[in-house]
Parts: sequence; C-alpha cells; structure tokens
Amino acid sequence: MHVCPVCRRGDRTTRLRTYWRTLSPEARAGAPHLARPALDEERWAAPFGLLTVGCALLVSEVWLGFVGLAGGGLWLVSLRGSVAHAARQRADWRRQLFCLRCRYVFLP
Repeated sequence: MHVCPVCRRGDRTTRLRTYWRTLSPEARAGAPHLARPALDEERWAAPFGLLTVGCALLVSEVWLGFVGLAGGGLWLVSLRGSVAHAARQRADWRRQLFCLRCRYVFLP
C-alpha cells in the first residue's frame, strides 16, 4: 500500500490510470491535467523521403546527395530524442498514483 505524501494516508490511493478510466467524459474534460500524455505523432515519412532522395542523388553523382543524406540523418536523430522523451512521459504516467482523499498525483 502506498501512502500519499500530502495527507499521509494510504487507504484512498489508487493508480492514476485506473481512476482515469472510471471518469465520465464530462469529468475527463474538466481534468485534463490527469490525462495520459498525448502521443506526439512524429512524421517519419519526410525524413525517410529526404534520405531516399539523397541516396538517389548520390548514386547519380550529384553533390546535393550529401546534403540530403546529412539533413535526413539529422532529422531522424532529432525525432528519436523526442520519441524517447514522450515514451518516458507515458511510462511515468503509468506508474503514477492518485489520492482520492486530497486529489494529489504522485509517484510511488
């Protein structure tokens, strides 16, 4: 049993995701701070397209192929970091607990 750090009681704590599922749509609209972090829809097609164009230009011996490869690679690396950050936020949300007595969200 986990104890709430605010009210120091453990009899009314539950997982935040369980509590979120029990809320009505009206209650969910009134408590957006309790919602699961949004999935940032990363656009993977554009950087892969740039890499493909870069490879095609590189094969045809055009110097812009290097620019396409470098730009697409850097773009993919930057997306990888944001995807990892979003995954960490979702993992933290799954671990969070909610105190029904004082309405406090905390990590165990």
